[in-house]
Amino acid sequence: MYFVEKKKGARFVCKLSDGKLLNLDYLLQQNSLREKWINEIKTYKSKGKTSYTSCISNKNRSHVKELTQKLNSIVDELNDKYESKILLRIDENKGVNQEILNNLHEKFEEYGENKFSYLGEHVHFLWLELNEWIHTTEVAMDTTEDTFPQYGAVVTAYPPYPGRKLEEVDRLFLATECSWGQLYLGYNTLGKDYMSVLYDNDVRVIINKQIKIQERYSSAVWLCFQDRTYNMNMQKTRVQQFYQWYQSLDQEVQELIPIGDLNALSLGSYYLGHLLINQDLLEFHSVTEDWWANQNIRKEWNNQVFSKIEGIVDIKIYE
Repeated sequence: MYFVEKKKGARFVCKLSDGKLLNLDYLLQQNSLREKWINEIKTYKSKGKTSYTSCISNKNRSHVKELTQKLNSIVDELNDKYESKILLRIDENKGVNQEILNNLHEKFEEYGENKFSYLGEHVHFLWLELNEWIHTTEVAMDTTEDTFPQYGAVVTAYPPYPGRKLEEVDRLFLATECSWGQLYLGYNTLGKDYMSVLYDNDVRVIINKQIKIQERYSSAVWLCFQDRTYNMNMQKTRVQQFYQWYQSLDQEVQELIPIGDLNALSLGSYYLGHLLINQDLLEFHSVTEDWWANQNIRKEWNNQVFSKIEGIVDIKIYE
């Protein structure tokens, strides 16, 4: 039996560093999340002109110094607003590492737990910026000329707000094998979930009982342009990574992880749709099938085109 699907799509209009515009078009999957997200975007647009904030991870190791300076500028401003050195500056002579970024992120999580006072919208935005630049720096540190650039963008209609409660049925669409050209709901949560802790090996989040699984959705979406090479004969590779990492932990840490409750683990990101190879992409490489078959094309496009994205100027819904 076949079901007739009413196709719906979304276009993200991106501004490039050379002043040109790039259209990224997505076919939205007919699932429990599609109409919820579309309604979020429609609600914003119904209020008039809509602007968007975007955290774009498209830097490589050559940018780490300037990213460190950016982080320090945010640290300095937050310390100034709180009239105290609540955050430690990064020693630019010694450089940044994952431990330093984890420590900064811990302060961000403490802000999310109201351990630091709310000092207005501008300061709140500084905390959000700190989080965004931490993640951008993490990607940059791992990206060299020899590696596939694990790029992406989180886009949110402005001003952001806590969003609406996810339903149990939505968990059917949690995806762990996040890959190039796929679209997911944004995390929409202050903190780290279990997968983020795995990637950063940030065990102190578990020990401190600061894990935050996603419970709400909003206009926020994640445009994923990662392309991790796995054995194509194997499935559930990221779940396997998590399981092996879990087994490597001390027993007292393992006991803090709800390994027997998949809802409480909530591994993965909520799936929305996939990229369409439109005319803008075909101008870079003209054979549609090659985009999915040849990783080198995706790698070069990330390096030459996605690396130029500075922001998202519009989201258009097609029904």
